[in-house]
Amino acid sequence: MPMPEFVSAAQALEVRRGTARSLRAACVVCVSMAVGSASAGVAKSDPYVPLRLYEGAWTVMTAGKSKPDRLVDACARVGRFFACQQTVNGKPGPLVIFIPTSPGRYHTQVVQADGAALGPPGRLSIAGDHWVYLSGPDSKGIRYRTTNDFEGPKRIRFAVAHSSDGKRWTVRLSGVEVRSR
Repeated sequence: MPMPEFVSAAQALEVRRGTARSLRAACVVCVSMAVGSASAGVAKSDPYVPLRLYEGAWTVMTAGKSKPDRLVDACARVGRFFACQQTVNGKPGPLVIFIPTSPGRYHTQVVQADGAALGPPGRLSIAGDHWVYLSGPDSKGIRYRTTNDFEGPKRIRFAVAHSSDGKRWTVRLSGVEVRSR
């Protein structure tokens, strides 16, 4: 979800714990959530069609972690805004706000449960089943990127990376999300 982008269950857990591994929460966005091949085309009349596919429950299996997490996304449109509030393992997590800028492109902002923005605003770019959340540099100049590759409507393969120069990326977190209902 995935963190300045969409927050996944793994991202939301990291944010909640306040650790440096909260990279995925800032990028993704993600988090992190599943769309699928149905998201391949971004609707011209309604830019939120692909994002609505995030709604629902997901099982998140993060590499190196023995127990999966449960992510539930509750999403809604309010005026020009679209947002998803994430609950991870029964605990409310961040709210991710999306604002369309052009077909397949959005500005994003992650808001923590206390109302504080998590990092600088980010961007989401959708190209078929390949989604990329990219944050602006944080106070230390670090950028975060969450890449989601959809393997059908019920499965996402994700990777969360960071970079100090925007060219060389180091993967910090990866795994798979599977729709559970």
